[in-house]
Amino acid sequence: MTTQQIGVKAIIQQDNKILLMKRSSKYEHLEDAWDVPGGRINFGEEPLEGLKREIQEETGLELNQVNKILDTSTVFKDNTKHIVRITYFCSVKQGTAKISNEHTNLTWIPITQLNQLNFKDFLLKKTIKNIIQISNYK
Repeated sequence: MTTQQIGVKAIIQQDNKILLMKRSSKYEHLEDAWDVPGGRINFGEEPLEGLKREIQEETGLELNQVNKILDTSTVFKDNTKHIVRITYFCSVKQGTAKISNEHTNLTWIPITQLNQLNFKDFLLKKTIKNIIQISNYK
């Protein structure tokens, strides 16, 4: 059986730092891995609306400025799953991020330190590499 999933992720920047969240044991895949907030969109849901919903559910934050920065498409080696991920660079309105039951911890890490982390999610690694390149051009 084959499945296709569309996911959205938010690179939330505040004061030259990026919000990272540690995945809980709720997820067998990449448990305890650092990630950025986001998730799957619902059938018929527009990606941007899905992003806003996911960020509200996972962090309690409300997005302010949103810019799409990267689309990735990956078919798993066994040809059973195809994932399309849309990543946005975002800022948020005032507020404090909270931890949902999907995560165990959160931190704001300076962009300059992102390359020191070993991200387990290969799509996130690709995104982080692009963010570092973009920030070096500013």
